[in-house]
Amino acid sequence: MGVGKALKEVRGKESQLKLSFDLNVSRESISAYETERAKIPSDVSSAIVNKYDDPWFAMEVANEYTAGTSVKKLDGEYVDLHRASVKTKTEEELQEAIDALRGISVVNLANSVNQSELEKIRKALLQVIDAIYAASHLVAVLTKEYGFSWVKLWHEHYKKLQERHYVRG
Repeated sequence: MGVGKALKEVRGKESQLKLSFDLNVSRESISAYETERAKIPSDVSSAIVNKYDDPWFAMEVANEYTAGTSVKKLDGEYVDLHRASVKTKTEEELQEAIDALRGISVVNLANSVNQSELEKIRKALLQVIDAIYAASHLVAVLTKEYGFSWVKLWHEHYKKLQERHYVRG
């Protein structure tokens, strides 16, 4: 989709001028972001994520700022984002990832693993990425469908990580 198109989509019928006032940037900047003549600065993209609380926009921003190494909205002609379909696909992808992980061993150091085992590990990692994609889409679809806040859920999760001392403040 691209972050510019995602911004235009999340903005909806709100004018570029109104959004520019809300974000304290020029209307011309909003236009440049939407047409991707300019990258959205991180502080502005954070403000947009918080303003609209839209998972698809948040995913596009994350993908853009991580050189294409993050989840982005599936929008191909064969994708089905109905909540039941996404739930079923997520269950399938999670099971495939678990099965793939059970089929590898990571007890040996990397320099002592043969090429065949490395290939099994690589394929297992791709299964895990499939599961990450599916799970991310499930969270996005269900937050929108049932009115949960994408931002609040992630903040709640981060707070749990802090409480368990998995991350520092």
